[in-house]
Amino acid sequence: MQRLLKLKKVLKNSVFAAAVENFKAIKASTVKCRALTEAEIQVLVKNGNRSESWSKVMVDPDFDPMRIHGSTFAGEVYLPRFFGTLLLPGDISYPTGIYDSFVHNCIVENALIYRVAMLSNELIRVGAVVENVGSLVSSGKINYMIGTSMSVGNEMGGRRLLVFPEMTMDLVEAQLFHKADEEVSKAFNDQLQIYRDETALPFGVVGKGAVISNTNIIRNSWIGAHARVEGASKIRNSVVLSSLEESSHIYDSVILENSDVQMGVTIHTGAEVQGSLIMSRTKVACKAIVKSSIIAPCCHIEEGEVNSSCVGPMTQMHHHSLLIAALWPEGCGNLGYGANVGSNHTGRMPDQEVMPGQGMFFGLGVNIKFPANYRESPFTLIASGVTTLPQRVKFPFSLIRPGDPQLNGVPAKLNEIVPGWNYARNAYALDRNAYKYSIRGKGIVPATFCSIFNTETVRAVYDAYCRLQVSVIRDVYTKEHIDGLGENFLRERVRQQALHTYAEYLERRVLEAIITLVVSDSSLQNQPVKELRRLIITDSNKDIVRVVPLPETFEELIKRYRQLEKDWFERVSHGLDKDHERGREIFDDYDDAHPVDKGFTEWEKTRVEEKLRRLNVISKSVKPEL
Repeated sequence: MQRLLKLKKVLKNSVFAAAVENFKAIKASTVKCRALTEAEIQVLVKNGNRSESWSKVMVDPDFDPMRIHGSTFAGEVYLPRFFGTLLLPGDISYPTGIYDSFVHNCIVENALIYRVAMLSNELIRVGAVVENVGSLVSSGKINYMIGTSMSVGNEMGGRRLLVFPEMTMDLVEAQLFHKADEEVSKAFNDQLQIYRDETALPFGVVGKGAVISNTNIIRNSWIGAHARVEGASKIRNSVVLSSLEESSHIYDSVILENSDVQMGVTIHTGAEVQGSLIMSRTKVACKAIVKSSIIAPCCHIEEGEVNSSCVGPMTQMHHHSLLIAALWPEGCGNLGYGANVGSNHTGRMPDQEVMPGQGMFFGLGVNIKFPANYRESPFTLIASGVTTLPQRVKFPFSLIRPGDPQLNGVPAKLNEIVPGWNYARNAYALDRNAYKYSIRGKGIVPATFCSIFNTETVRAVYDAYCRLQVSVIRDVYTKEHIDGLGENFLRERVRQQALHTYAEYLERRVLEAIITLVVSDSSLQNQPVKELRRLIITDSNKDIVRVVPLPETFEELIKRYRQLEKDWFERVSHGLDKDHERGREIFDDYDDAHPVDKGFTEWEKTRVEEKLRRLNVISKSVKPEL
């Protein structure tokens, strides 16, 4: 039922549906148009225009025929009073009107149509520019990809879902991971079908202020307001949502077919998108290929290939890499050059898939064999060149690196896992990613979504901490000894380090919750620590809170929290310094060529100062406990 309510809310606020209502009003307003006068027809013919039947060309009462040259008209065409100028690409000002074009069954507002070989069954909104286009054509009743069925995950079609142009990740996840009963699923499908029928149009649309230039083919598509389509190879059966505030750009040899593109998307430089949903502010570029996939907001996909996947917010692929049959709704991850996350053919059928965890990093040249489930291992790193076996891993912040074939009692095929490594040894990368995500996702993706302390990650760390408690001490552990290790081994000394890391992580989270509670309610400042612990306990975190030892006094609690934050800041600084030291040893001009990232350093400084400010405010107001 929750899924159905979310759908209704999205459809109720749909910009797409509002635009369809506008079309109906525009269509109704054409009754005000009149037939051409004989004098106007003579002027049009003199200017090199012709028509199979001038009687089917209807015009605004104040129509000026001098704005139409060298064009042919067929079928029912509605023309406005052309006035003013618009900018062609290159900032060339040109009078609105129709020049050297073929126009068939169209409604044209005050726009500029210049050298269009075929314009058929289109609504061209005010301020639009259509210039040097091969064909911009629509036919039949167009449903604009509403209610289209697609599969992600394994390529056998086992995970099907219905999409529409303004789909949200909530609705994607609801269909993929929360199977509704038959009645709710039917109601969901029926609601989309009603929406599909209500918004079906007999016209393609070029929105207000949109620019389509030097493009070969556009078929049965909706080009939103202020979108820019320049030099695209072809666009078929697709929706490109756009607005003045968040315009979408599609340019330079792009192929876009059977796809929905949301606001603020950029697709360029030979990219190919087919049968996919590209969400807000995502970039697909540099010959990237996206097929049968859902790409969440604020992702960057360049040069790589994504196929039959659901990719969560702010995921990055900047190099040649492969992602196939991946269910990755939490996103925030990265694929290095040559990463092959696509070995899904275990037999003759492409019937396997991978579930990466949030914030995962797949290193250079890794090979991830399917099936694989890392969803309970957020912020995990697969080291360069590693080949992983089919497995389920349940240890957050891990490093998976090549194994040791000389290790007694351990199969040579196993890799080594270091749970908690990313938190203990890679703080700079985690904070710098948080900084980048805060900028890239601003206004779309909440900062809490990609936090290393989000609810799901905290729970996963606690579960991992509990599973690391063993009754029999060994030199080396495998999945037979500790659940969740997958096809990896764990050394005893690494287990001890991981316990310490996870305990510190949980302590930092619990102390942060107590500090936040006191800051929000100053009356709690002098409550005993035991009482504060009780106040932050909820059904979802009671086990976590109880496992964390707390100081006796609130003053000591503040001191401990200050120390944890100081240690974290020093880890971040150490990581940055270590990179610089290594670079200086290798390059004489390292400092000249690697300026300080002032944006990140200021962000990190502000983050720490804000935490210290909160602590100082509390410290001054807390009365010493007797």
